[in-house]
Amino acid sequence: MAENITKENENKRLKFQKSMKFGALRELTAAKIFMEKDYIVSVPNINARYDFIAEKYPDVYRVQVKTMNLKKRSMNTWYIHTFSFVNGKRRTYTEGDCELIVGVCLDSGNFAIVPICEVIGKTVFNLSEHEQSKGREYLNSYKAIEKNP
Repeated sequence: MAENITKENENKRLKFQKSMKFGALRELTAAKIFMEKDYIVSVPNINARYDFIAEKYPDVYRVQVKTMNLKKRSMNTWYIHTFSFVNGKRRTYTEGDCELIVGVCLDSGNFAIVPICEVIGKTVFNLSEHEQSKGREYLNSYKAIEKNP
């Protein structure tokens, strides 16, 4: 019995480590996306509702990085879960938490930079390459951080 509990705990620990590793890789990938556009990226020293700050005068963004997944049975529709768990309860992100949600798919290299106003009150944000898709404008695009001349 004790051996089963120990093995179960070890499996949970390994799964958690794998999750942390891929989370860190997504955050580094998102930071790279911003740095390629000449942003300075800073990581908070304390636990925050955002993963990093991206700044390029005069703009400063708090950025939350999330996994971007391809929908099952789809070749071109993606989704980002736009919530986290706080004290065991699902909590969506608000303007008080961050200005941008960045979805990253490590397998494909696809990304989306989505303004927080697009995801307020939603637990999932969908993006598709279809012409009529609302999220299409953010898929593999810098639109959310580019200024109109």
